[in-house]
Amino acid sequence: MPVEGIDVWRVLKGAGVKYVNFVIVDIFGRPRVDVMSIDAAKDAFIDGIAYDGSSIPAYTTVNRSDLVAEVDPSSVYVETWNGGKTAFVFTNTLEGSGYSMLDPRNVLRKTLEDLRARGYDVKTGVEVEYFIVRGNPPELVDTVGYFDVPPQTTRKVVEEIMDNFVAAGIGETKAHHEVAPSQFEVNIPYGDPVKVADSILVFKMMARSIAAKYGYGVTFMPKPFWGINGSGAHTHISVWKDGRNLFASYKEPTEELKYAVAGLLENAISISAVVAPTVNSYKRLVPHHEAPTRVVWGLGNRSAMVRVPYYGGKINRIEYRHPDPSMNPYLAFAVIAMSVVDGISARKTPPQPVADVAYELEGVKETPKHLGEALKYFTGSNIAGRLPSQLVKAYVKVKEAEWESYSTKYSWEKTWNTITDWEYQQYLYTV
Repeated sequence: MPVEGIDVWRVLKGAGVKYVNFVIVDIFGRPRVDVMSIDAAKDAFIDGIAYDGSSIPAYTTVNRSDLVAEVDPSSVYVETWNGGKTAFVFTNTLEGSGYSMLDPRNVLRKTLEDLRARGYDVKTGVEVEYFIVRGNPPELVDTVGYFDVPPQTTRKVVEEIMDNFVAAGIGETKAHHEVAPSQFEVNIPYGDPVKVADSILVFKMMARSIAAKYGYGVTFMPKPFWGINGSGAHTHISVWKDGRNLFASYKEPTEELKYAVAGLLENAISISAVVAPTVNSYKRLVPHHEAPTRVVWGLGNRSAMVRVPYYGGKINRIEYRHPDPSMNPYLAFAVIAMSVVDGISARKTPPQPVADVAYELEGVKETPKHLGEALKYFTGSNIAGRLPSQLVKAYVKVKEAEWESYSTKYSWEKTWNTITDWEYQQYLYTV
C-alpha cells in the first residue's frame, strides 16, 4: 500500500519536526523551497503547495503562474545536522490533470516509467567530488592527496557529513580524500534514479551547512582551480530486466553491457550540455586530470569516458565519467537512461575497448570544446527530440544566455585555461 502524505505528516510531527521545507526543483537542478510550520504543513501534505511558477526560471509565464506542487511522501529527509527540527519533502508540479514537463523531476519520473513499460529498470549511483574551501575567490584549506588522512581542519567537516548521511535519510556511504588538495569524494547510494537525484540535492545542502559551522565553504564547481583535478559526478549505471542485472558477469562484459556502452557513447556528445552544463564544465574536460576528453570505453580505464569497473574481474555496472556536480541530476539521469536502453534495445555495437591512456588517442571523437558548442550538438540531437519540447526550449534558452554572458566578456581561446571571476560569481557556491 502506498504511503499517504498525511501519514508522513503524523510521523514528522510525532518525531518533533517543527518546520517542513517543500522542495520544488528548478531547471538548473537547484532546490526552491516553501517553508511551513509543521501544523501549517498538514493541509499541504493533503492538497499540495500553491506557488507562483513564473518566479521560478523557465517554469511558466506570468499569466499562467498559479501552480500546485503535489507532495511525494516517499521522498522525505530530516535536517539532522541542524538538530532535526526541519524536514525536506520533495514535490512534483502539476499541470491540468497531469504533471508539468517543465519540472525536471517529472521528466525523470516519466522517462523511467516509459523504460519500465518496455521491461527495463535503470539504477544509478554517483560518486560526487567536491572541494572544501575558504572565501571567494576560493583558497585551498589542506595540502594532502588521494587516500591521505585529512588534517583535522577538513576531517571534522567530512566526518560530520558522514555522521548525518543515514540519519538524514540518504543512506550508507563512504568518503575519502581525493587527488587534489582540499578535494573529497562521497558516494550517493545506488538505487532508483529519482531517489539518487533527491539525495544529491540534500547532500549539497547538508555539506554546505556543515562546512559553514567551521568557517568553510563547499563548492561543487567542476573546475574551481586550474592546474589540479576538477570535480566529477561519476555516474554508475546498471539495467535490470525481470529481476536480473543485465550487466552482471565475470571477466568478460555481457552483450547487454556492451550494447549499453554503445548507446551511451553514441549520444555522449549530444548530451554533453546536460551532463556538463556550465561554462566551467569544459575547463574540467581537459587531458591528464582524470576527466574524459575522448569518447571511448575501457575495462578499469579511468582515462576513458565510460569505464567498466573491473575489481577482481567482477563486473556489474558501467561508470560514466563525463558528468560533473553542476549537472541537473534529474535531466542528466533521464538522458543517460534513454541512451543506455537505446543501445540495449537496438543491440548497438561499441568500438573496441581502449587499454591505453585515452588522452593520447588520435582519430576518435572528443568532447565539445565549450558550452556553446555543446548546446549546438544537443539542440539538433535525437535525444533532445525525445524530451518534452517545452523543456528543451526552456533549457537551451537559459544555457545559451549563460554562454552569451560569458562569451561577450571573455574570449574562450584566451581563457579556456583560466578560472575567471565571472565563473566564481556564477558557480562557486551556487551549483
